[in-house]
Amino acid sequence: MVTSEIGKRLERVIKTMRLRQYAFAKKFNISSASLTRYKSGDRLPDPEFLIALSKEKINTNWLLTGEGNMNVRPDFDGWIKDKLDKTVAVADDKTGLINSPTVDYTRTITLQILGEISAGTREHIEDFRHLGDNIELPRYLLPGRPDKYMAFRVNGRSMEPGISHEDIVVIQQELDWQNADGKVCAVRADDGATLKKVELDPENNRIILQPFNLDFRVQILDSDQTQDIFLIGVLSLQLRLF
Repeated sequence: MVTSEIGKRLERVIKTMRLRQYAFAKKFNISSASLTRYKSGDRLPDPEFLIALSKEKINTNWLLTGEGNMNVRPDFDGWIKDKLDKTVAVADDKTGLINSPTVDYTRTITLQILGEISAGTREHIEDFRHLGDNIELPRYLLPGRPDKYMAFRVNGRSMEPGISHEDIVVIQQELDWQNADGKVCAVRADDGATLKKVELDPENNRIILQPFNLDFRVQILDSDQTQDIFLIGVLSLQLRLF
Protein backbone atom coordinates (compact mmCIF):
# COMPACT_ATOMS: atom_id res chain seq x y z
CA MET A 1 0.00 0.00 0.00
CA VAL A 2 1.59 3.30 -1.11
CA THR A 3 0.34 6.07 1.16
CA SER A 4 1.31 8.83 -1.29
CA GLU A 5 -1.06 7.31 -3.85
CA ILE A 6 -3.82 7.29 -1.22
CA GLY A 7 -3.24 11.02 -0.82
CA LYS A 8 -3.63 11.60 -4.56
CA ARG A 9 -6.88 9.65 -4.61
CA LEU A 10 -8.13 11.55 -1.58
CA GLU A 11 -7.39 14.81 -3.38
CA ARG A 12 -9.55 13.56 -6.25
CA VAL A 13 -12.40 12.85 -3.81
CA ILE A 14 -12.17 16.40 -2.43
CA LYS A 15 -12.16 17.86 -5.95
CA THR A 16 -15.13 15.74 -7.03
CA MET A 17 -17.13 16.87 -3.99
CA ARG A 18 -16.23 20.47 -4.89
CA LEU A 19 -15.24 21.30 -1.33
CA ARG A 20 -12.39 23.36 0.04
CA GLN A 21 -10.02 21.49 2.32
CA TYR A 22 -11.38 23.03 5.53
CA ALA A 23 -14.99 22.31 4.48
CA PHE A 24 -14.11 18.71 3.63
CA ALA A 25 -12.41 18.24 7.02
CA LYS A 26 -15.43 19.71 8.81
CA LYS A 27 -17.86 17.54 6.86
CA PHE A 28 -16.04 14.36 7.90
CA ASN A 29 -15.26 15.50 11.45
CA ILE A 30 -11.48 15.42 11.16
CA SER A 31 -8.90 18.12 11.81
CA SER A 32 -7.25 20.02 8.99
CA ALA A 33 -3.91 18.71 10.26
CA SER A 34 -5.11 15.10 9.95
CA LEU A 35 -6.38 15.74 6.46
CA THR A 36 -3.05 17.25 5.46
CA ARG A 37 -1.23 14.20 6.80
CA TYR A 38 -3.60 11.84 4.94
CA LYS A 39 -2.94 13.73 1.70
CA SER A 40 0.84 13.85 2.17
CA GLY A 41 1.03 10.14 2.96
CA ASP A 42 2.41 10.69 6.47
CA ARG A 43 -0.59 8.92 8.01
CA LEU A 44 -3.11 6.31 6.92
CA PRO A 45 -6.80 7.30 7.09
CA ASP A 46 -8.46 6.37 10.39
CA PRO A 47 -11.28 3.78 10.37
CA GLU A 48 -13.86 6.35 11.49
CA PHE A 49 -12.95 8.57 8.53
CA LEU A 50 -13.20 5.63 6.12
CA ILE A 51 -16.63 4.72 7.51
CA ALA A 52 -17.81 8.31 7.04
CA LEU A 53 -16.53 8.28 3.45
CA SER A 54 -18.34 5.02 2.73
CA LYS A 55 -21.62 6.62 3.86
CA GLU A 56 -21.07 9.15 1.07
CA LYS A 57 -20.79 6.25 -1.42
CA ILE A 58 -16.99 6.58 -1.72
CA ASN A 59 -15.36 3.23 -2.45
CA THR A 60 -12.83 2.89 0.39
CA ASN A 61 -11.20 -0.10 -1.30
CA TRP A 62 -10.44 2.18 -4.25
CA LEU A 63 -9.12 4.85 -1.89
CA LEU A 64 -6.71 2.44 -0.19
CA THR A 65 -5.66 0.24 -3.12
CA GLY A 66 -6.63 2.06 -6.32
CA GLU A 67 -8.73 -0.92 -7.43
CA GLY A 68 -12.22 -0.40 -8.79
CA ASN A 69 -14.06 2.91 -9.09
CA MET A 70 -14.09 5.94 -6.83
CA ASN A 71 -17.81 5.67 -6.17
CA VAL A 72 -19.70 2.67 -4.94
CA ARG A 73 -21.96 1.75 -7.82
CA PRO A 74 -23.55 -1.70 -7.81
CA ASP A 75 -24.02 -1.50 -11.57
CA PHE A 76 -24.29 2.06 -12.80
CA ASP A 77 -23.76 1.04 -16.43
CA GLY A 78 -26.56 -1.49 -15.98
CA TRP A 79 -28.75 1.25 -14.54
CA ILE A 80 -28.08 3.39 -17.61
CA LYS A 81 -28.90 0.51 -19.94
CA ASP A 82 -32.06 -0.31 -18.02
CA LYS A 83 -33.08 3.35 -18.27
CA LEU A 84 -32.69 3.17 -22.04
CA ASP A 85 -34.61 -0.09 -22.32
CA LYS A 86 -37.57 1.41 -20.50
CA THR A 87 -37.88 4.22 -23.05
CA VAL A 88 -38.87 1.83 -25.84
CA ALA A 89 -42.41 2.57 -27.03
CA VAL A 90 -44.84 -0.24 -26.22
CA ALA A 91 -48.09 -0.83 -28.04
CA ASP A 92 -51.28 -1.38 -26.06
CA ASP A 93 -52.33 -5.05 -26.18
CA LYS A 94 -55.98 -4.22 -26.81
CA THR A 95 -55.87 -1.24 -29.17
CA GLY A 96 -52.50 -1.80 -30.86
CA LEU A 97 -51.77 1.90 -30.41
CA ILE A 98 -48.54 3.20 -28.89
CA ASN A 99 -49.21 4.92 -25.59
CA SER A 100 -48.37 8.62 -25.71
CA PRO A 101 -46.90 10.41 -22.70
CA THR A 102 -48.79 13.22 -21.02
CA VAL A 103 -47.99 16.60 -22.59
CA ASP A 104 -45.64 18.60 -20.37
CA TYR A 105 -46.36 22.33 -20.33
CA THR A 106 -43.70 23.34 -17.82
CA ARG A 107 -41.34 26.08 -18.94
CA THR A 108 -38.15 24.56 -17.54
CA ILE A 109 -36.70 21.09 -17.06
CA THR A 110 -34.38 20.13 -14.22
CA LEU A 111 -31.86 17.41 -15.03
CA GLN A 112 -29.62 15.71 -12.51
CA ILE A 113 -25.96 15.39 -13.50
CA LEU A 114 -25.81 11.61 -13.49
CA GLY A 115 -22.12 11.08 -13.83
CA GLU A 116 -18.78 11.87 -15.43
CA ILE A 117 -18.30 10.59 -18.98
CA SER A 118 -14.88 10.14 -20.54
CA ALA A 119 -13.76 12.20 -23.50
CA GLY A 120 -10.69 10.09 -24.13
CA THR A 121 -10.17 6.38 -23.62
CA ARG A 122 -13.28 4.40 -22.73
CA GLU A 123 -13.85 4.36 -18.98
CA HIS A 124 -16.74 3.39 -16.77
CA ILE A 125 -19.01 6.32 -16.01
CA GLU A 126 -18.36 7.83 -12.58
CA ASP A 127 -21.67 7.87 -10.73
CA PHE A 128 -22.45 11.40 -9.48
CA ARG A 129 -26.08 10.81 -8.52
CA HIS A 130 -25.31 10.97 -4.80
CA LEU A 131 -23.91 14.51 -5.21
CA GLY A 132 -27.33 15.86 -6.14
CA ASP A 133 -26.02 18.36 -8.75
CA ASN A 134 -28.77 19.63 -11.07
CA ILE A 135 -29.10 21.95 -14.03
CA GLU A 136 -32.29 23.79 -14.98
CA LEU A 137 -32.89 24.39 -18.70
CA PRO A 138 -35.60 26.09 -20.75
CA ARG A 139 -38.18 23.56 -21.92
CA TYR A 140 -37.91 24.63 -25.56
CA LEU A 141 -34.27 23.51 -25.72
CA LEU A 142 -35.26 19.91 -25.01
CA PRO A 143 -38.18 18.92 -27.23
CA GLY A 144 -40.09 15.72 -26.64
CA ARG A 145 -40.14 13.70 -23.45
CA PRO A 146 -37.99 15.09 -20.61
CA ASP A 147 -37.20 11.57 -19.36
CA LYS A 148 -35.29 10.89 -22.58
CA TYR A 149 -32.52 13.32 -21.63
CA MET A 150 -29.49 12.66 -19.41
CA ALA A 151 -26.81 15.10 -18.25
CA PHE A 152 -23.14 14.21 -17.78
CA ARG A 153 -19.97 16.10 -16.91
CA VAL A 154 -17.15 15.64 -19.44
CA ASN A 155 -13.81 14.27 -18.24
CA GLY A 156 -11.08 14.56 -20.85
CA ARG A 157 -9.97 16.61 -23.83
CA SER A 158 -10.46 14.38 -26.87
CA MET A 159 -13.38 16.49 -28.12
CA GLU A 160 -11.65 19.86 -27.86
CA PRO A 161 -11.92 22.54 -29.05
CA GLY A 162 -15.64 21.91 -29.52
CA ILE A 163 -16.31 20.20 -26.19
CA SER A 164 -14.02 20.99 -23.27
CA HIS A 165 -13.05 19.18 -20.11
CA GLU A 166 -15.71 19.70 -17.39
CA ASP A 167 -18.38 20.90 -19.83
CA ILE A 168 -21.88 19.61 -19.16
CA VAL A 169 -23.41 17.64 -22.03
CA VAL A 170 -27.07 16.74 -22.34
CA ILE A 171 -27.57 13.44 -24.15
CA GLN A 172 -30.88 12.51 -25.76
CA GLN A 173 -31.47 8.80 -25.50
CA GLU A 174 -31.36 7.06 -28.86
CA LEU A 175 -31.57 3.37 -29.72
CA ASP A 176 -31.10 3.47 -33.49
CA TRP A 177 -27.48 3.60 -34.64
CA GLN A 178 -28.58 4.99 -37.99
CA ASN A 179 -29.72 8.16 -36.19
CA ALA A 180 -26.30 8.45 -34.57
CA ASP A 181 -24.20 8.34 -37.74
CA GLY A 182 -22.15 11.54 -38.11
CA LYS A 183 -23.17 12.88 -34.69
CA VAL A 184 -21.46 13.27 -31.34
CA CYS A 185 -22.72 10.46 -29.12
CA ALA A 186 -22.25 8.72 -25.82
CA VAL A 187 -21.32 5.11 -26.56
CA ARG A 188 -20.85 2.18 -24.18
CA ALA A 189 -18.70 -0.91 -24.80
CA ASP A 190 -17.43 -3.73 -22.57
CA ASP A 191 -14.56 -1.66 -21.23
CA GLY A 192 -16.44 1.58 -20.58
CA ALA A 193 -18.15 4.57 -22.15
CA THR A 194 -16.90 7.53 -24.13
CA LEU A 195 -18.08 10.68 -25.89
CA LYS A 196 -17.10 10.70 -29.56
CA LYS A 197 -18.34 11.43 -33.07
CA VAL A 198 -19.88 8.23 -34.44
CA GLU A 199 -19.21 7.03 -37.97
CA LEU A 200 -20.84 3.78 -39.10
CA ASP A 201 -18.90 1.41 -41.35
CA PRO A 202 -21.52 -1.21 -42.34
CA GLU A 203 -19.29 -2.71 -45.03
CA ASN A 204 -16.81 -3.86 -42.37
CA ASN A 205 -19.44 -4.25 -39.63
CA ARG A 206 -17.80 -1.78 -37.29
CA ILE A 207 -18.37 1.52 -35.52
CA ILE A 208 -15.71 4.23 -35.71
CA LEU A 209 -15.44 6.69 -32.82
CA GLN A 210 -13.77 9.89 -33.97
CA PRO A 211 -12.21 12.47 -31.59
CA PHE A 212 -12.11 16.16 -32.54
CA ASN A 213 -8.69 16.57 -30.94
CA LEU A 214 -6.10 15.09 -33.32
CA ASP A 215 -3.82 14.26 -30.39
CA PHE A 216 -6.19 11.40 -29.57
CA ARG A 217 -6.60 8.10 -31.38
CA VAL A 218 -9.60 7.01 -33.38
CA GLN A 219 -11.40 4.14 -31.60
CA ILE A 220 -12.88 1.25 -33.55
CA LEU A 221 -15.54 -1.13 -32.24
CA ASP A 222 -16.34 -4.34 -34.06
CA SER A 223 -18.05 -7.61 -33.22
CA ASP A 224 -14.71 -9.41 -32.76
CA GLN A 225 -13.53 -6.98 -30.08
CA THR A 226 -16.62 -6.71 -27.91
CA GLN A 227 -19.92 -8.47 -27.34
CA ASP A 228 -21.75 -5.59 -25.70
CA ILE A 229 -21.91 -2.29 -27.58
CA PHE A 230 -24.84 0.00 -27.03
CA LEU A 231 -25.71 3.56 -27.84
CA ILE A 232 -26.49 5.71 -24.81
CA GLY A 233 -27.62 8.65 -26.91
CA VAL A 234 -26.89 11.63 -29.13
CA LEU A 235 -25.55 15.00 -28.01
CA SER A 236 -28.44 17.42 -27.68
CA LEU A 237 -26.96 20.32 -25.75
CA GLN A 238 -23.58 21.45 -24.42
CA LEU A 239 -23.11 23.80 -21.46
CA ARG A 240 -19.96 25.52 -20.29
CA LEU A 241 -20.13 26.86 -16.73
CA PHE A 242 -17.85 29.73 -15.73
